Amino acid sequence: MTAQELYAILPLLVLSGGIVILLLQVSFWRGHLAAAVTTVTTLAAAIYACFLVAATLSGGVGSRAVTGLLLVDHTALFFCLLLLLAAIAVAVLGFSYLQQRCNQKFSTGSYPEEFYILLLLVMLGATALVCANHFASFFLALELMSLALYPLLGFAVSGDLSPQRDQMHSLESGIKYLLLSALSTALGLFGIALIYAAGGALDFGGIAAAVAQLPQGPSLMLTGLTLLLIAVAFKLSLVPFHIWTPDVYQGAPTPVTALIATVGKGAVIALLLRFFAKADLFAVPTLTNLLAITAVASMLAGNLLALMQDNIKRLLAYSSIAHIGYLIVAFLIGNSAFGSEAVIYYLVAYVITTLGAFAVVGLIADSTLAQAPGGAAPIGNAASDPFQRDFYRGLLWRSPWLACCLAAMLLSLAGIPLTIGFIGKFYIFAAGVQGQMWLLLAAVVVGSALGLFYYLRLLLTMVQRTPEPAVATAGSVQIAISGQILLLSLTAALLLFGVFPQILINWINTL
Repeated sequence: MTAQELYAILPLLVLSGGIVILLLQVSFWRGHLAAAVTTVTTLAAAIYACFLVAATLSGGVGSRAVTGLLLVDHTALFFCLLLLLAAIAVAVLGFSYLQQRCNQKFSTGSYPEEFYILLLLVMLGATALVCANHFASFFLALELMSLALYPLLGFAVSGDLSPQRDQMHSLESGIKYLLLSALSTALGLFGIALIYAAGGALDFGGIAAAVAQLPQGPSLMLTGLTLLLIAVAFKLSLVPFHIWTPDVYQGAPTPVTALIATVGKGAVIALLLRFFAKADLFAVPTLTNLLAITAVASMLAGNLLALMQDNIKRLLAYSSIAHIGYLIVAFLIGNSAFGSEAVIYYLVAYVITTLGAFAVVGLIADSTLAQAPGGAAPIGNAASDPFQRDFYRGLLWRSPWLACCLAAMLLSLAGIPLTIGFIGKFYIFAAGVQGQMWLLLAAVVVGSALGLFYYLRLLLTMVQRTPEPAVATAGSVQIAISGQILLLSLTAALLLFGVFPQILINWINTL
């Protein structure tokens, strides 16, 4: 490996170095705040490394291949930057979450530092995945990300102050994701084996040559590609491979739910975009039709099931299924500049709004646990459970700024003007019109109408006044300074790119 190739993967090297430093730091000095600072510093250094590498690729070199396994270009660096920024938000949420549940002063078995080590491992896998150009790097990066997510999903078990109910739900979510993810991994590996048997290549460029010679009708290559696409659909929780999503989202710690909903799905979308473009799979009708069917099913089923949810995390889980379905509509345009621009813009909108929504829910839950007598989460009617819709009744009067932040996120998810979600939804419609995908557009319209109902229903709940006993049960909401800064930053980005979308569009067009 040459010096230029090493420099091209500088963000990955920074993350790897940060993991080693954090491991050594935890070995000699256990401290929650110190581990969080090291993690955020590592992520910030990786972001800076992305800009340094991007500067070297601007001098007439559009991309740089690294040992045939990775391909670093401006698009991959943009995705890395987006995911790293999301990881910083997750680290802030994780610090607030663990501070309320891990009591290091009076306990010897509750250490939250492992959360940050696992978070950096997830990010190393995610950044490697968006740069993958070979099935070997694709599989290793995907499994590194998944193997770190398993213990993160069950991390509530390690918190000695976590309510027992939360610990059991967290453990359940980790086991469910492990079992179903193992099944999808087996299908994906079998698909890769069939692709190699049919095409004799594992790099994306070599697969493109084999795909160009695909015969009409069923073939070994087409079977392998279909199995691989099913494995990817599981990671994206597309219908009918979505069965794990609501239970895992509900049971996992809220920062981890935000991580898997944004970083986990964002990295897979970036990989899928590169794989389809490099292997020229947009010209294979079987695969595009399969994606179109799953997109329609995801938009309709996700929004219909969200209508029946009173648990906020389950509502956002089904909402995320629908939004990935919207994104697939733009994805199906093919290997065009406008199609890639629409996918990237909508992904940015999805990451910002989803992070913001889970941040509000998580910080409110942390505040509720901190105020609960004896450190135990209130269990009883829906008005005392911070994850139930009734808890948010009258939130506007108890915490106006927090309600406004959540309202902005919900309006963006619904695609209301002056938010980044509206511009993203406009891109989806434009993509559907350009590709003349009228059936998909009809599904987008119906799904958006259904989504508007349950988003506005939650907004109406927040502005309703409640009797004094209910307000007293819910209690006031007190958020740490770090959480306030995070929410204000996400809301500002949502409004900035909604009112002035050209800023982000110009940046995407330079990729």
